[in-house]
Amino acid sequence: MYVRSRRRPMGSAMSPALARTLFVALYALYPMGCILQLGPDTGDELPIASITGLLMVALAMLAFAVLAGSSFQRQAQEPDAKLDERELAQRNRATYRAFSVFASLVALGLLYMNLRLDFADRFDLWAPVTPEHWNALFWGVIILSLTLPAAFLAWEQEPPSED
Repeated sequence: MYVRSRRRPMGSAMSPALARTLFVALYALYPMGCILQLGPDTGDELPIASITGLLMVALAMLAFAVLAGSSFQRQAQEPDAKLDERELAQRNRATYRAFSVFASLVALGLLYMNLRLDFADRFDLWAPVTPEHWNALFWGVIILSLTLPAAFLAWEQEPPSED
């Protein structure tokens, strides 16, 4: 998902280091926030874990919003005709790698769910049961699928050399 602005139609220029930091924040804060927010309630009067989890998810969404207008996301989502040959080759490599990682994660998730069913009588493994759990998984998969190619682009790009 690329959000084009009128002021910066080519995406906001962002250093690879900043983009990498935002991608790490997005990929770490969202799942940790969901776990804290949707985890078992300890019965405390002040649900500090839930509030912390909500703040982590909000920070992850802020990172997602900043990345949505970046030049990395533009390159990952732009039609072929709007990219030069170098950008197109970089985008195709990043998309291939992102697809490989995404497909592997989906396969591992399906394997986990199948093993959970097979060993339900021996092990008590977690599975999404409430609509909130499924909602958190759904949005996590959407965020990952929309941003993973741009994350690979950010990791492949060398930071500008200081002369």
